[in-house]
Formats: sequence, structure tokens, C-alpha cells
Amino acid sequence: MSFLAVLNRVSSVLEKVLIAISMTILLALSTIIIVAVFSRFSGASLYWYDEVSAILLAWLTFYGSALCAIKRSHMGFGGLVASMALPLRKALFLFSELVVIGFFAVIAWASYYILEIFGDETLTSLDFITLSFAQSALPIGAVLFIVAQLCSLPKAWNLLCDGSTQEDEEIKEAIRDAKKDMSEAMEAVK
Repeated sequence: MSFLAVLNRVSSVLEKVLIAISMTILLALSTIIIVAVFSRFSGASLYWYDEVSAILLAWLTFYGSALCAIKRSHMGFGGLVASMALPLRKALFLFSELVVIGFFAVIAWASYYILEIFGDETLTSLDFITLSFAQSALPIGAVLFIVAQLCSLPKAWNLLCDGSTQEDEEIKEAIRDAKKDMSEAMEAVK
């Protein structure tokens, strides 16, 4: 099995794991907020929901950003970069990859260091949840972002060398899906 095949497999598994984690966090966050709203109307407010929901929102942000990184769906200037000469495109791509990976490496290191400072401190409202656990999404999310960026790098490099962008690929995929749906609808009519 080639390196690219292994990387594609890891990328696929990581994407599914990140989708599952993100959906779980989103469902938990939604449930907590809905329950908190109804609890407040019934006169029995949950004293802990605002702190927990803020933490879950941070978790969703970090895990969701890693998911976007593996899909290369963060905001960018793909069309502008694709219009440049190939040597400049390659240099700009490599520079931006180094900056992004370097930034998240610093975030991972600094947030891990901060987790050590928290020690055994706990949340204000729920004293059985440690701050280290609550803030663990920072280093974990940063490392996942780096892994996602590295897993998606070969495909992004190939698109760059071809003068294509992620948006172009998404449009082509949408057209293929529409044609498939159209042919299935035509078969159903017959």
C-alpha cells in the first residue's frame, strides 16, 4: 500500500471521527440550551448551563475547525492563487502551509502549558469537572488541525499544480451529483 493510499485512509477515518465528535458536541450543546430555556420558564434555572455551554461551544469550534481543515473548506483566496504563475503558486502555498501549521503548533504548545498551570482547579458551577478537562479542546484541537492539514496537503498540492481550486472540485462534484440524480429520476419515470 502506497503512502498516499495510507494517507487517504487516515484522512477518511479522521474525517468521520471529527464529524461524529462535532455532531455529538452540537447535539449536547443544543440539548443543554433547550433544557435550560424550559427550566428557566418553569422557575428552576440550571445554574451550570451557561458555563458548560460556553465550553462546549469552544470544543465545537476547535473540532469543527479541524474538520474544515481536512476538507480544505476554510476561507481562502483559491481563485487568486490559481491565477498566479506556477512557481509563485507553489511558493505561496508552501509558505501558507508553514504559517498555518506553525501557528497551530504554537497554540498546541501554549495551551498544553496552560493546562499544566490549571492543576486541579475546577469549574465554578460544577466542581467535579476540572479546568484542564474543560480546556483540553485547545491542545487536542490544535494537534488535530495540524494532522488534518497534513493529511489534506497532497490533494491540495495536486489541485494547486493543476491550476484548480477546492471550489472548482466542489462544483464538479455537485454537477456529477445533479446528473446522477437526474438520470435516476429519468429511470424512475420510465
